[in-house]
Amino acid sequence: MDAHPVPTAALSPRPDWTVLLAVACLVCSWFFMNSLITDLGVMQLTFRFYNVLTLMHAPGRIAIGPYGDRATLDAWLFGTVCVLAALAALAPVISRRKIAWLGCVAPFALMALCGAILYHTLSQDLIADNGTLGETGSRFIQFANQLANRVGGVVTRQIHVGAGGYLALAASAVLAVKGLRGYLAAP
Repeated sequence: MDAHPVPTAALSPRPDWTVLLAVACLVCSWFFMNSLITDLGVMQLTFRFYNVLTLMHAPGRIAIGPYGDRATLDAWLFGTVCVLAALAALAPVISRRKIAWLGCVAPFALMALCGAILYHTLSQDLIADNGTLGETGSRFIQFANQLANRVGGVVTRQIHVGAGGYLALAASAVLAVKGLRGYLAAP
């Protein structure tokens, strides 16, 4: 038995209210607020962050909405990933280990990865030209891609980031900075 027992209160981690507040804002923005809005005049299509997987699979959904069986499955799967990222951000509240602070970076990393994948997916040609259709086929594919890019340009002007997107970006950035600072300052 130790001659100088350490009190249990000294071993338990102190919750950091800024981490808790940022995680609460993140959860609210990801699950209860609109991240993307497509404004089609009389109708608005809204996307929450957990709908991003649907947009990755089918970028055309930005103009028709996140509906259908596949979209529901995507929302459940990506929603689970979002919950895990939010829980990872709570690691420094639960653990005193230095590496726990890196869990705070998970939401920002998830958002950055999703943004990069969406940008890459949405900037690709609609029809890939692999040369098997000859010169006439290539010209037709080029015409179809130009037409799709023009229509896409019109739709793109109707898409804007919702309040949930801005709040999620701010909360995940605060968490990432807090996590990196905590990691570097931890013994």
